[in-house]
Amino acid sequence: MMARTARTPEARGLLQQPAHTAVRAIARARLEHAVEKAAPLLVVVDRDVATTIANEEVHGFRVAVRRLRSWLRVCDDLLHDDLARSERAALRRMARRAGAARDAQVQWHWLTEPAEPMGAPAARAARWLAGERLAEYVVQRERLQRRAADRWPRLTTKLAAALGADRDIRGDAEATDPGHTLARHLGPALTHDLELARRALDRIEHPTQVAAIHRARIKVKRLRYLLDAVEHRSPHRTAALKHLRLLQDALGDLRDAHELSTLVTPLITGRTGGRRPLERRPALRDLRALRAALRRRELAAFRHSLDLAGSLEVERAWQYIASLAILLMAPPAGGAPTHRPAHARSDR
Repeated sequence: MMARTARTPEARGLLQQPAHTAVRAIARARLEHAVEKAAPLLVVVDRDVATTIANEEVHGFRVAVRRLRSWLRVCDDLLHDDLARSERAALRRMARRAGAARDAQVQWHWLTEPAEPMGAPAARAARWLAGERLAEYVVQRERLQRRAADRWPRLTTKLAAALGADRDIRGDAEATDPGHTLARHLGPALTHDLELARRALDRIEHPTQVAAIHRARIKVKRLRYLLDAVEHRSPHRTAALKHLRLLQDALGDLRDAHELSTLVTPLITGRTGGRRPLERRPALRDLRALRAALRRRELAAFRHSLDLAGSLEVERAWQYIASLAILLMAPPAGGAPTHRPAHARSDR
C-alpha cells in the first residue's frame, strides 16, 4: 500500500478569519482535492479493470470524499443553508459506492499478502477467496466508474457553486460579531468530537462488538480529520495525528478480519443462498483452516486496538486535543467576547 505523506493544515492563516468565510475556503480546498482524486475514475482507458486492484485510485478518491463529508458535517451549522439535502445525499451515495470497491480491494490484499504466514490448507482457501474478492472488486469498481462518469461532474459543479467565494461576503452575524472566527468554531467542535471518540472506545469490551468497533473507528477518524485541518505548530499535534491514525488503522484491521470471517462462515455452513456451485468451493478442511487464521488475526487486532487505546501516547493525544480546544476558544488579546457556535449536533 502507498505510504501516507504529511499534509499541510488546511486552516493555515485562516484561524482568525470570519468562520463562515474560512470554513467555505477549507470546504472548497477539500472539494478540489476530491475532484483531483476522481480523475483516474473518469478517464476511460483500454485496460482490464482487474489490473487496477493493487493501485490506490479508489482509496484516494474514497478518502478525499470522506474528508469533504467530514468537514461539511463539522460546519453544518454554518453551511446548512448553502448546501441542498440532495447534494449531501448524492455525496453520501458516491462515498458508499467507493467504499464497496475499496472493501473488496482491502480484503483481496489481506488474502494475498497476509500479515502472518498461513498453513497450506488456509493458503489454498485464501487463494480461492482472493479470486472471489477480485471479481467483486471488478464489479464494484465498474459501478463506481459509471456513477462517477454520470453524476460526479454535475455534483461537483453544484457543490462548487454553493461553496463559491462570491458567497463569502454575508451581511449576517459575522458583521456584528468579530469574535466569530474559525478558531472559535473549531474549539467546541474538537471538544465534541474528542468526547465522542473517547466514549465510543470505552464501550468496546469484546471483539464480537462489531457495530461498536465500527462506530469507534468512525469517531476516531472524524477527530483525526478535524485535527488535521487545524494549524498549530507543535510536535504534540504531529504525535497526536500519528497515534490517532495508528488507532484508526488498528480498528480497521479488526473490522476487516471480522468482515472476511463473515464471508467464510456461510461457505462452511452451506448457507450461501445457492449463488455458488458447491464444487467451486475449496475443501471444508481448507475453509475451516482459513476461518481459524482469520479469528487469530481478529483477536490479535482486538488486543492491539485495546493496547493502543489505553496507551500513554494516546492519552497524551487526548490531553493535547483538549488543551488545543481550550486555546482555540480563548479570546484574543483584545478581549473580544467568546462566541460559541451551535455544535450540539446529533451523533451522526
